Amino acid sequence: MVKQILEQNNKKNIKKNYKKKLFFLGFTGLLLLLLLAYLIISFYYKEHFYNKIIINGVRVSNMTVEQAEKAINKEVRSYLLPINGRNDVKDVIFGDDINLHAVFDGSLSSALEEQNGFDWPLYFFKAHEIEVNALIEFDDALLQKKFDKLKCFSDKNIIEPQNAHISEYGENGYEILPEEHGAKVKKDVLYEAVKKAFVTLEPSLSIEEVKAYEEPKITSQNPKLIAALNEMNKIAGSKITYNFGEDTEVLDGNKISEWLSVNKKYEVKLDIEKIKEFVDYIGWAYNSFGKTRTFTTSYGDVIEVRGGDYGWWLNRGKETSELRELLLEGKQLVREPAYFQTARQYGKDDVGDTYVEVNLTAQHLFFYMEGKLILETDFVSGNLSKNYGTPTGTYSITYKETDATLKGENYATPVDYWMPFNGNIGFHDAPWRKDFGKDIYMKQGSHGCINMPPAVAKKLFENISKGIPVIVYELKGTESYKIDNNKLNIENGKFK
Repeated sequence: MVKQILEQNNKKNIKKNYKKKLFFLGFTGLLLLLLLAYLIISFYYKEHFYNKIIINGVRVSNMTVEQAEKAINKEVRSYLLPINGRNDVKDVIFGDDINLHAVFDGSLSSALEEQNGFDWPLYFFKAHEIEVNALIEFDDALLQKKFDKLKCFSDKNIIEPQNAHISEYGENGYEILPEEHGAKVKKDVLYEAVKKAFVTLEPSLSIEEVKAYEEPKITSQNPKLIAALNEMNKIAGSKITYNFGEDTEVLDGNKISEWLSVNKKYEVKLDIEKIKEFVDYIGWAYNSFGKTRTFTTSYGDVIEVRGGDYGWWLNRGKETSELRELLLEGKQLVREPAYFQTARQYGKDDVGDTYVEVNLTAQHLFFYMEGKLILETDFVSGNLSKNYGTPTGTYSITYKETDATLKGENYATPVDYWMPFNGNIGFHDAPWRKDFGKDIYMKQGSHGCINMPPAVAKKLFENISKGIPVIVYELKGTESYKIDNNKLNIENGKFK
C-alpha cells in the first residue's frame, strides 16, 4: 500500500518537473526569439531611420537615407511661395517651376550614423523631430523668368510714391498733404528676399515686410517741411490795407500766396519782383504826380492844366523794401505807402478846396482855403521878352521863409516873404514895384517868380503852408478881365 502510494507520488513529481522544464524551455525560446527579433530590428535601424522620425518637417519613418532624401525633395518640390503686395496684389511662385531641391551633402547619412540602432524601442511610439543641414538649391534662370512676370511689376500695379508736400493756398492757408506710399517695387531688393525665402522655405513673403517698396523720401513729419509750412503761413497770413480816399487796396493771402514758392531744400522764397509789380500797380493807379488835371477856374472856365510836379508820388523802392519786411513778419495793419511827395487828398481831384490859383494871362491870383476865397491880387510874373516866363502846371508850396535873399546870375534880392513852389520860382513880396498886373510881365517881368504887393504877400505868407497846391495856367480872353467885386468878395480891389 505504501509502495503504491510512493509510486503515485513519484509519478506526480516527474510530471510536475516536466512541466517546469517545458515552461523553462518555452520561456527561454521566447526570449531568444525576442532577442533575435530585437537584434534583427536593431540591425535594420542601422540602415533605416526610426519609426515616427521627422526630418526637416518631412516624415521619414523606416526610410533609408536615399529614400528619405527622395521624400524630402518631393516635399521641397511641392513648396510654393505666396508673395503678398500692397493693394491686394498677390503672386505665387512654385518650387517645381524653378527646380527647387535639397542637397544634403552627407548630412542625412550623418544623422543616421548618430542614430543608435539598439535604441529603436524608445522611438517606436513617440514622434521625434530633427533638423539636418540641407542646402536648398534652385535654377536661378528659371526663378528670374518667374520673378519678372510677377503682377507687382505690371504697369497697372506700379504706383509711384509721392513725397509729403505743401498744398496750394486755400481757406485754411497752406497745409501739408501727407506722403503717398504708392506701390513701386525695388526689384533688386525683392529678388534677394525671394531667393532667401526659397532657401529657408518661408511660408510666405510680404513685400512690405522685406522693405522692398520704394518709399517717399519726405514724410509729413519732416522738420524742414513743417518749418517751411509755418513760414509760408506766417507770410501769407499778412494783411496790409491801403486806403486811398474812397478806394481801398487789400493785400492778403490770396495775392501774397502767388508770390511764395519753396525750393527742394525747403527754403521759402518771397518773390521780390512780384512785390515790385504790386507796388508798381499802386503807383500806376494812385500816383498823380505831374498828371494833367481838369480845373474849374475862378472865371468859370473848365480847363486842362498840364505839367508841374504836384501830386502823389510813390517811393517805389522804399515801399517795396518796407512791404517785403512787413510780409516776412506776418503783419496785419493799415498802411500809408512810402511817398516821395504827397498831395492834399486822394481821388480824381487831389487838389481839394485849399489852393492858390495863378492866371498868368490875367496876371491875377486867388487863394482859397477850404473853399473860401482868402485873397486875390494882381502880380507880375516872369519876363517873357527875356524868356523868363513862369512855367504853367500844378505845384505845391515847398516851404516858406522870412527875410530871405533870392540869388541868381548877377543879382541877389532880399525879400521879407519867400514861398517857393517850383524850384527857385515862388511867391514873394516886391516892394520895389509900384504897379502890378496888366502887361508889365511881358517886358519888365521877374526872373520867373510871382512878384506880389508886400501887404498881400504878407497875408498869403500868414495863411499858406507847405504842401498847399499852386495851379498856374494861361487863359486866353482874360487879359482885360474886370473883377466882379461882389462875386469875388473884393472891396475896392483889396481883399477883405
